[in-house]
Amino acid sequence: MLDKQDTFDIVQAEVHKRITTIQHAFDDLNAALTSNTKSSAGDKHETGRAMAQLEQEKLSQQLNASLNLRNALAQIDPSEKHETVQFGSLVKTSSGTFFLSVGIGSIGNAGSEFFCISPITPMGKVLMGAKKGDTVKFNNKTIEILNLT
Repeated sequence: MLDKQDTFDIVQAEVHKRITTIQHAFDDLNAALTSNTKSSAGDKHETGRAMAQLEQEKLSQQLNASLNLRNALAQIDPSEKHETVQFGSLVKTSSGTFFLSVGIGSIGNAGSEFFCISPITPMGKVLMGAKKGDTVKFNNKTIEILNLT
């Protein structure tokens, strides 16, 4: 099992990768818009610009969401040990390992897969407040908390 610092670093790198990818796409789109000169096709040109602007808005929303993920991660101290499951906890259960931080889903690294979930997800809500050795119910399945940091 990965330790909490390694898990935190992997999630931080994933969020950084998302931000970088979106910024590159945004930069490419801006370059295409500024280099695109008015053609004789008039309406076709305007339609293309309108579609590019819609794509800019979509990328801007994705960038803001990714920046919010980064800001949420900044609130976590990976060296902090938890006795009960809370925001920033790494929880090994009988159903997998969960990092309660930001909702970006499953992350696999060197044979160690974990789920990066928000505390407000259904699974996050079930885990919150649990202690090592506790059992919780999720989707009619009993899940045991095996380890917690």
